[in-house]
Amino acid sequence: MSRIVKDLSGKLWQMEKMRVGEGEREGFHILPAERQGVIFSWNYASVPGDVYTDLQRAGELEDPYYGRNMHKAKWVQEYEWWYIRSFNVSPEMKGKKIHLEFEGVDYSCTVWLNGQLLGSHEGMFSPFSFEVSEFLNFDHWSGGSNQLAVKLDPPPKNFRNVGGKKVNFSGDYFTGLVPFGIWRPVRLIATDHVRIVNYRSESELKEGGAAVHLQIELDNMTAESQTVQIEVAMKGHNFDSDTITQTVEVEVPAGTQMANAVVDVSDAKLWWPWDMGTPNLYHLEMKVLNSGTVLDRVEDVIGIRTLEMEKNPGFTDEECEYPWTFVINGKRQFLRSACWGGQPSFFYGRNSTSKYEHLLTQVKEANINNLRIFGWHPPEIPTFYKLCDELGITVWTNFTFSTQAFSNDPAFVESVEKECIEIVKLRRNHPSNIFWMGGEEVFFTDAHIESGNKELMEAIGVAIEDYTSTPYGLASPLSNEFGQSMGFKPKESQHANDHYYGGGHSFMEEYYPALDCSIIPELTAASAPSIESLKKFIPENELWPMGPSWGYHWADIHILQGLNIEVFGDKRMDSLEQFVESTQIAHGTILQFALELYRRRKPRMSGVSLCHFITHWPDIKWGLIDYYGQKKISFDYVKRSYQPLLPSLAFTKRRWNSGEAFQGELWIVNDYHEDYHDAVLEWTLADAGGEVVKSGILHASVASNSSARFGEIDWKVHANAAGQFTITLTLKQGGVELASNEYLLLIGDQAEAKRQCLKHLQESNTLREEYGHSYYRYNPELWELE
Repeated sequence: MSRIVKDLSGKLWQMEKMRVGEGEREGFHILPAERQGVIFSWNYASVPGDVYTDLQRAGELEDPYYGRNMHKAKWVQEYEWWYIRSFNVSPEMKGKKIHLEFEGVDYSCTVWLNGQLLGSHEGMFSPFSFEVSEFLNFDHWSGGSNQLAVKLDPPPKNFRNVGGKKVNFSGDYFTGLVPFGIWRPVRLIATDHVRIVNYRSESELKEGGAAVHLQIELDNMTAESQTVQIEVAMKGHNFDSDTITQTVEVEVPAGTQMANAVVDVSDAKLWWPWDMGTPNLYHLEMKVLNSGTVLDRVEDVIGIRTLEMEKNPGFTDEECEYPWTFVINGKRQFLRSACWGGQPSFFYGRNSTSKYEHLLTQVKEANINNLRIFGWHPPEIPTFYKLCDELGITVWTNFTFSTQAFSNDPAFVESVEKECIEIVKLRRNHPSNIFWMGGEEVFFTDAHIESGNKELMEAIGVAIEDYTSTPYGLASPLSNEFGQSMGFKPKESQHANDHYYGGGHSFMEEYYPALDCSIIPELTAASAPSIESLKKFIPENELWPMGPSWGYHWADIHILQGLNIEVFGDKRMDSLEQFVESTQIAHGTILQFALELYRRRKPRMSGVSLCHFITHWPDIKWGLIDYYGQKKISFDYVKRSYQPLLPSLAFTKRRWNSGEAFQGELWIVNDYHEDYHDAVLEWTLADAGGEVVKSGILHASVASNSSARFGEIDWKVHANAAGQFTITLTLKQGGVELASNEYLLLIGDQAEAKRQCLKHLQESNTLREEYGHSYYRYNPELWELE
């Protein structure tokens, strides 16, 4: 074996808090590796993990996710925390070059091994390592003859100073608690004198096959130049194939050196998003040899695919400057996207592979083909991208800049560039990752215009271009009023959030059609999770009537009530059961209208991303899946609206008066790259009692990757009609159902419903003017404590 790995992750760490600076004064960094001693009674801890989860496990914290406990944990971030791990080293490592590798520590730390200071590191996302061969003890002690000590500094409090280098912790859906911990694995890696540090894979399609271009970073740890051979082998990972090999000889001077290899793959099996083909993957093995001896060996899984960007048709150069259509292996992909919404848990110690597997399987079930990781949340861990590779889900990855006015000071910019480069290097070989982006809402206010945000986003794009061919976008959105004042064109990208935050100022049928741009990276609607889930984090005495913990967990109660008025005609406050169910149906109804509207606009529009698929703590907000992994009713609406082959109804309003003439357009959207000739679209219109009062059949030849109008529905609402009516669409071919869809429309006065919403909005604004944006406005009695 050429490479020996000892994983130091796991549950054998111990941790303790100290006043800042006190740990070194106490000599924790020079403790001997002994079974009895000062750390014997320290709390046990898990790596990867976080400080808060370790403390909750030890009984020093109540569950921060329950009630309003999160703020009660703020004391934790005022201390430094020491993590210590004792271990033995295998005799097989003796005589090799051994590196201690940290995949990620949040946020800054200092490391000692057996009393030897190794160094310090700052930056959550950048891995770092130390060559430790001379400091290790190879004796075998029952408790471990080596002792690794990591001092975590108190986390930073001002996100502006660490944007791009740390996950966001401040904003309108955070509590201000700052996460920190050894959040990624720690390993000892032993190799011979020349090792593989990193590599980059790029694909080129050729007639009858493909060429895989590999750029391999080698490290020669001797003082003399070394001649080595690099042997590359590729074979099918999720399909059967022969093994393809390629060997190149390289002269490696002392230090690091790039080596290049090209592997020609005949009859290449391409990686595709799941709705465009099969996500084929290849197993890749790279060996470094010297005179037949293997010095190092690395294995990975890659995909063969190409990626280009095209400008969206229908816009002039004065309207849109940037290309927003993703072209994978020569074919356009419409992004039926969702903002991922953070890791499964805000606290890293609560995350697991099984959670990722469960949630990403549900992503595909919802017919989502893209996930957008935007700047409020960290770029995801390798497990996430690996699963997306396997499932055929493309990923849009933001760096962590969000809604702040950042500095363009050269030292800050340089530190950020280095961090972003490391983020790229760790994720660039995943075929699922199709887009990098600088910032989230960093061209969003007057203050941003005066800041260094634009220069910073541009600098990041330049910094990473030598490390990846994946496209880069400056920020999202570009075409709001502030972005346009900074010189961006009016039809680039827009966030479709004002319907939600407007709280009834405009109805969905007014707001969403008015947005005209190439892509919508964020579209917001919200709802409460199930009562079963609410009971897990809302105290019983606050469930109903709603207590302060609702607002504490991000519930915009007045907005949710306003959306219920828009969709149902009243606030739906008769019971907890009625309110929760109504919010979830309203959530789904709004998303159905908006998502289908923008899908019908393809290819002029190239994607839309709902906000969010999940959220990272128990919330009353945007997710289709709640924190506990349970689907909301809105999930089913999105699953229907995101069918790759979609029969869709276009209408101008949801309420129609008795005697009024209803009109709707019948569309078929096809995201598959195949034709459906001789298709039949059947439709029915049923009254409130379920009786079909009108129906029809249309014959349609549906073109590949298209959106087209095929007919219309006309119906005069009965003079005595009341309640609602339902329109059902079914698309068939050869008698076999391909897809179906359903719409619930109302009998009523649209203008009167709007008046009710505006009245409710005014009442909400009055409370906000008195109590501010704080959730206290929902419980004004909090200001009357005795």
